[in-house]
Order: sequence, then C-alpha cells, then structure tokens
Amino acid sequence: MRILIAGDGETGTHLAKMLSVENQDVVLMGSDRARLQELDASFNFQTAVGSPVSAADLESGGAALADLFVAVTPDDNANLVACELAKGLGARKCVARVDNPEFSQGRVPELFRRLGVDVTIYPEGSAAESIRQFIDHNWVSDWISLQDDEIVVVGVRVQHGSQFAGRRLRDLTQGPRFFHVAVIKRGERVIIPRGDDEVQAGDTLYISTLPDHIEQLHDLCGGGSIRPGRIMVTGAGRITENLLRLLSGSGLSITVIDPDRERCREMAFRFPDAVIVNARSNDVVTMKEEGVEQCDMFLALTGSSEANIVSCMVAREHGVRKTVARIEEFQYVEEAESLAIDKIVNKKQLNAGIVMNMLLGSDSATTQCLATDKAEVTVTVAAEGSRIVSRPIGELSLPAGLTIAGLMRDGTGRMVEGRTLVKPGDKVVVFFLTGSLAKVKRLFK
Repeated sequence: MRILIAGDGETGTHLAKMLSVENQDVVLMGSDRARLQELDASFNFQTAVGSPVSAADLESGGAALADLFVAVTPDDNANLVACELAKGLGARKCVARVDNPEFSQGRVPELFRRLGVDVTIYPEGSAAESIRQFIDHNWVSDWISLQDDEIVVVGVRVQHGSQFAGRRLRDLTQGPRFFHVAVIKRGERVIIPRGDDEVQAGDTLYISTLPDHIEQLHDLCGGGSIRPGRIMVTGAGRITENLLRLLSGSGLSITVIDPDRERCREMAFRFPDAVIVNARSNDVVTMKEEGVEQCDMFLALTGSSEANIVSCMVAREHGVRKTVARIEEFQYVEEAESLAIDKIVNKKQLNAGIVMNMLLGSDSATTQCLATDKAEVTVTVAAEGSRIVSRPIGELSLPAGLTIAGLMRDGTGRMVEGRTLVKPGDKVVVFFLTGSLAKVKRLFK
C-alpha cells in the first residue's frame, strides 16, 4: 500500500518505522529538513519536506495515489484540513489525529467523514479507557475486549511461584483448554510460542479466553487484584481529564497533583468531586501530605517518562499496591517493567493499532498493538475460498510469526484447537508479530 504520513514528530516517525517494517510504501512528510534527511538515510521509508495544509505539497508527496493518508501533526485543525485536501486529491482513506475530545463525540465524526476524514484518532481518550480497564481489572497489565466481550485478551506478568513459572505450555491445563497463550514477552524478545515453550518468571503472557472462564484464569494466574478506594494521579493533562470523566460517579476518592496553577483551577471547576492540588508532580512532601500512604493505586501521567517512573517507585516505597506510568519512549519500557510498574500506557501504541486495523481492512477498530511495538492482535473475517477455511487449523502449517487464538461464530466466542475448522464468515482472533502483516492477509483473503 502507498501510505503518506503528515507530521514528523514522535507519533508520525513511529508509524513510519512500524509500517516500513511491514513492507508498505511509506512517505513521511514534515517541516524539519535536517531531521527528515537523517530519517531517510536510516530507515526504509521516504521523506518529503512540506506543509500538510498545502495542496501542492500534498500532491508532491503523493497524496493523489495514496491508499492511506495519516495526519498526526500537533495541530488538530491542520490534521482535519490536510485530510480534506488529501481526499480531494484522490487519497482513498484518510486518518486524522485529534486532541479535542469534542471531535470524537456524538455526530462530529460523521460530519468529518462527509468532509473526507474517514477515521479520527484520539489517543488521550484511548489511553484513559485503557487505564479505566486496569482500575476494574488490575490483576492484569492489559485487558482487551473483542467483539463485545465475546473473547477477552489479557496481559499477565508471571511472578516467582506462579503456577505458570517453569512449565511448558502444553502442561498448563488438564482436560478441555479454556485459554490460549498467544504471545510471550521476555525482556526485549516477543515470542509466538508453541506447546514445547517453557514459561519463565518475569515473562508477560498475552492470553485469550472466554468471559465465562475469567475467574478460572484469575485463580490460575495467582489473583493479585484489589478493589481500589483511593487513587492519586500526577499530571492534569488530557489523559487525566478523560479519565476523570470516565470515573465520574464511581465513588472513588481521587487526588490530582499538577504544577500548572491555571490548569488546576480549570480541572477543579470541571471535576468538583476530585481533589486538585497545585504542586510539583514529583514533590514527595506533597504526596505524603495528600495521603499517598493511604492510596490503593498511583497513576503517573505527566509528559515525562523519567519522572513517571520515579514517581511510581516513590509511591511503591510508601505502600501503594498498584502503579501505572505513562511512558512514551520505548527504551524505558523494559526498565519500568523490571521495577514492577503494573501497567504502562503508551499513546503511540494506541495510534499504531488503529492504522494497522485500516491496513487489514477490518470493519471495526479491533487491532491493538501488544508488547510495546513488536506484536499485534486483530479480529479478521475469514473469506470464502481463503486458505484459513481450507482445512483444520492443525493441518494448515501456519507461517511463523502468527497464531490463531479464538474465533466468533454466530455471535458466540470459541477457543480453537488443532482440529477446529474455520468457516467462511467466522471472525478469527489472530496474534501476529510486527512484520507479519502480509502473512495474515494472505491467510484470510
């Protein structure tokens, strides 16, 4: 596919790198000539200097021939106008990143579609929803609901003494299998495992299961869930704003600390049930005065990954049982996991999942990136005449880098095994490593 990305910041650059690994024809457009020259020399994608709101620059960058146009500059209005221009020039699908929550609510997305914006990405809203899921299901690091909860994917970190540790996958269950370990993240490695692979303490397992078996899986994984009553948050940005909106009426006692006085006044006016404190986000004295030692959960959501990691360490030292850190730099993810931070939030992952979903041609936003930037999970419809429906799964000799972890048939989720035969129209849960997108498409199309 021909893909034009407008915006050479961290989000646009990450998308260009990931999509180029998938062997897509990618052009990254931006205004920083020196940065673009460096990227062009270092990675397998092209660059173009230009403005996203210039029709001439978009045409020069290849918008007229683009199968997908993605606008991820920091300016909402520029992204929306760029999509309208790109669609007018001939781009088939257009995606705009927006930071204003009103742009993703009610009838607004439909109005944008009439103007040429097929999909809006609102990463702050997606990040807040991910954190809300963790508050509800805090025994896992990730909770992904597929097809209205017909199948659930969870990320579980294996502790020393766990029933998983030191055992081969084929030996984990007796009788009918009620879950599927689809991905093992071990340090920087991401593995699509087979039955002979052994689970080690410290691994993060991505497991698919059915809603009826969640409690069984919870018990097998060793539990570790809490019912939070008090939560402390550092950083009063858009993610925190969206989270407070989601938690309105939940009965939780929430304290937010932020150094921006005007922002604190605005948040206090919008969310009178929360305690808003104007202080440095990493001020230990303020954290203690505001009762961090009585909190059940600590959320570090400032714009600094380093400060968020340190804040979570301080919170843990003061007895907080569950911690969440916003970390945008992938180089810090492994370090954060080794420090027992329970959940990591990364907006670039959330953006990438939506774009990958469009490359797969799915009807709904089901694709999500797992294990930093090295694996994805998606729901794909099995087409009549495709290879996936030709014989039972165990006889397909699935290519390396992907696994089938479940399916939905007639609105009901099912686990799969070697003798399972996928039927045309089934919605199939597929885990695949970054770089294996073409294999997935060949299997299902």
